[in-house]
Amino acid sequence: MPSNLNDAASAPAALSAFLRGIERRGALFAELQCGDPEAGDAALAASMRAFRTHAGTVPMADWPRRFWALLVANPQLRQTTATAAWPPALQSLAALEPSRRQALLLRLAASLPEAEAAAVLGIDATHYEQALAAACPRDAEDRPDAAAWRALAETIQQRLRDLPPQRLARLAALREAAIKGSRLERSGAAAGAAGRQHADRPASRRRWPWVALVVALCLAALAATWWWPQLNPSESAAVVDEGVRPLQEPVDIRSEPLPAQEPAGRFDAAEGVLMHPDFELLSQVHEEAVAQQADFLAWIASGADTLPGSPSTDDAASPPPAVTGTETTDARF
Repeated sequence: MPSNLNDAASAPAALSAFLRGIERRGALFAELQCGDPEAGDAALAASMRAFRTHAGTVPMADWPRRFWALLVANPQLRQTTATAAWPPALQSLAALEPSRRQALLLRLAASLPEAEAAAVLGIDATHYEQALAAACPRDAEDRPDAAAWRALAETIQQRLRDLPPQRLARLAALREAAIKGSRLERSGAAAGAAGRQHADRPASRRRWPWVALVVALCLAALAATWWWPQLNPSESAAVVDEGVRPLQEPVDIRSEPLPAQEPAGRFDAAEGVLMHPDFELLSQVHEEAVAQQADFLAWIASGADTLPGSPSTDDAASPPPAVTGTETTDARF
């Protein structure tokens, strides 16, 4: 049965020993990933607290992978902060994309084998090797620079060994707070800034009444400009009468009607032809003549034997109607 880690008094010594052994590399990884020691320590503390709640349900053999997976997934380490800055010897890390920088630091700062680093990132070994090769330093001919790689690895390891005592004490305090399930107060510089901000709050509170008074006076003046003319209409009318002055003497304006003129007289005959609705047909005399003989030309094209309107040959060849008996009798008389 997994041990209960929710109670600080029952926290196993194995958890404290594991965090103590991994906190240096975790702090350096977080710092170089985001370029800010303060933000890196905050991400490390959050990952420690999250790992504390899951450590009792995970086999100890999987603790390293679970811890690094929690640290890698921290949102603060997935983007570069506005105050990010890297040492001159590690300035090449600034030019890398966060995902490629992550793959490189898991190998050089966390010292994870490639297979374990790929498992932490949730990708296969082939994709991790590609990300690591993309993050590898390049020479002038854009080829992997083995000497620059070794120099970068030695610089990171030296920085890991040279962590100042104040930073180590803070990491130990973060570890103890994470085991207890509590949060550690911010550093002295951050606390001092917060204290100055808190000290400035009373002054801002004292300014609020004056701001409210000025706003109230402005609203009262605006209301007076609206309500005063309505309360004293006679006085307002007198003021208006006295203030109105003509701009100039009246001007004598004369007008006379325009002479009547027929619309057709406004343009000559040539312009009248141009304005005719059938101007296109009138301008093409030959086409108009053809259009007038359209039925005759159609009869010629059809090859008919009779002219249009004349009786057909079928009607001429048909016999006359038969004479009935009544008509014969009438003819005799």
